[in-house]
Amino acid sequence: MTRWTAAANSLLILILGLGNALAADSPLVGVWQLDSGQVAQAGLYMFTPTHYSMVLAATNRADIADTNKATADELRAYWGPLLANAGTYEIAGDLLTIHPIAAKFPVVMKAGANEVYRFRVEGKTLTLQQVRNARGVTVTQAATLKFTRLE
Repeated sequence: MTRWTAAANSLLILILGLGNALAADSPLVGVWQLDSGQVAQAGLYMFTPTHYSMVLAATNRADIADTNKATADELRAYWGPLLANAGTYEIAGDLLTIHPIAAKFPVVMKAGANEVYRFRVEGKTLTLQQVRNARGVTVTQAATLKFTRLE
């Protein structure tokens, strides 16, 4: 191995290690549960150093005994108030940008789609407010969601 190759490999290992160390320092890493005081919703958000999973659902949805016999309106009411997506993320200042790989809504997981949230972590509390949706539209009146760290 030449000196150049050894130096390049060392630099690459250093960069990859530093990137992983910085990602591990992300204040979001962990499991977050939606605060029970939020309006009729339950949610669980999980963050690793590089990936995330978000599930948020209305708790006041009617139960459907047999979805094969449900009307279109019943199914919309049942599945409509549910957010579910997972993918990679990045942080810049107080902005969290998610890049969904899998999602309930196809538009959210299209190539190049992302969503942006303003976040704040104080102790075991995380607050999130969406500022841009997957279509690139600025969201001006999004609710602020409050989460408690579980682990």
